Amino acid sequence: MDKANTFIYGDKNGSRPMTRAYWNLVVSIRDVGLFCVGISPNRHWRLKHVKDYFGIKGGKDKILTQLELMLEEYKKQLKEQKQD
Repeated sequence: MDKANTFIYGDKNGSRPMTRAYWNLVVSIRDVGLFCVGISPNRHWRLKHVKDYFGIKGGKDKILTQLELMLEEYKKQLKEQKQD
């Protein structure tokens, strides 16, 4: 199996491929956003898991803000790589 494609999500039907890191970040933003309005994404989901995975601290609103900032920074880095 090709290591370059091991961590790429997407299919050949037009969806954009993404790395596992990007996928985890986007899904975590979705899940924390749901949690902020009082909805648990699933019965096993815990905010502590997100904190541990990303190495961040704070309450649910602060974590959502930090994750969104991470996403913006990641997008900036991708643009810079594409320009080079």
